[in-house]
Amino acid sequence: MLEISQALLYICLAILTGTFVLYSVPAQKRPDIAVPQKWLLTSASAIPILAFVAVIEVIANLGARLGYVDATILVLTSTTVGLAWVMTLAFSIMLIILVARGMFARFGLLIMVILMMTLAWASHATSMDFATGIISDFLHTLAMSLWVGTLFVVSFFAKNTTNWLAFLKWFSIMAAASLFTIVISGLLLMGVLVPSYMTSWLTTYGQGLFFKHVFLIPIVLLAFANTAVARFMIKRELPFNPLPWVRVESSFLVIILVITAIFTQQQPPVHELTQSMVSPVFQWLHGGAVIDGDTVMNFAFSGVAVAFLATATIGICVFLATFLLPRVPAYVTFVFGIIAAVSTYLFVMKSIILL
Repeated sequence: MLEISQALLYICLAILTGTFVLYSVPAQKRPDIAVPQKWLLTSASAIPILAFVAVIEVIANLGARLGYVDATILVLTSTTVGLAWVMTLAFSIMLIILVARGMFARFGLLIMVILMMTLAWASHATSMDFATGIISDFLHTLAMSLWVGTLFVVSFFAKNTTNWLAFLKWFSIMAAASLFTIVISGLLLMGVLVPSYMTSWLTTYGQGLFFKHVFLIPIVLLAFANTAVARFMIKRELPFNPLPWVRVESSFLVIILVITAIFTQQQPPVHELTQSMVSPVFQWLHGGAVIDGDTVMNFAFSGVAVAFLATATIGICVFLATFLLPRVPAYVTFVFGIIAAVSTYLFVMKSIILL
């Protein structure tokens, strides 16, 4: 339940942030956008509801001992997760009023920044290292929301491709800056939450983290191709509709958001690895692997691993080739991007041996 609520929360943040960014930009520097008000009101209303799921878990843990009324009062007035939610509720109400009365995009962006800061305040990383945790978690969420949200809104709510080159000019810079911020803040978060990156792959948290990193491969390739191909085609006035391709890119980015929401709710591997921390997926891939304090992780290519490597290579080649074949539907690119990412993940997982 918590993982689902966090995934939906990230999507709501992205939609609102992307909408406010686009409406903050002059009309001549973006396509014509029409985001239904009900989408924005639903997203703004959902934020405090979805964020409250994490609070409910804390209340439930204390309720059996203190009573649920006393536990609720205690959590909302004395704990970081409760106080952060109270602030989230207050600023969400401001956001709902703003959207209902007619959007003021730049003020909306300011509220979104504050909301992301309150959510970062209640994160795992902040509880372990306040300064590094809150800054890195906030920057990570902000960068993802800017990149994913803007592209998602353009992909599904643009009425045309007017001013596309002007849009690419500033969006490409923002996307590159967002990717850079995601990488740096991600490394900072890993420094707080993951003592050993490769060893963490044995845990559910590490599995999700690595899966997220694998999916960055098709996303970066798509971002580069979408920019380069669109500029080439439009400057030469060749027939080209960029929207299906940016929908593929935004779909991959939404997958990243969902993966992030799921694995960040798992217990980070901050302590010595034990059998109870091993991911069920890793155990399934390795026939019920047994872990103890003396276990050493190494790599060796097996026949199965090489087969997955070959599949990943073919997937990437076909994925890239689809950009050069104008009649290939965009969903084919999406499918082979998925195949390439999943095969790369399986190649690495099946190459791990435990000694």
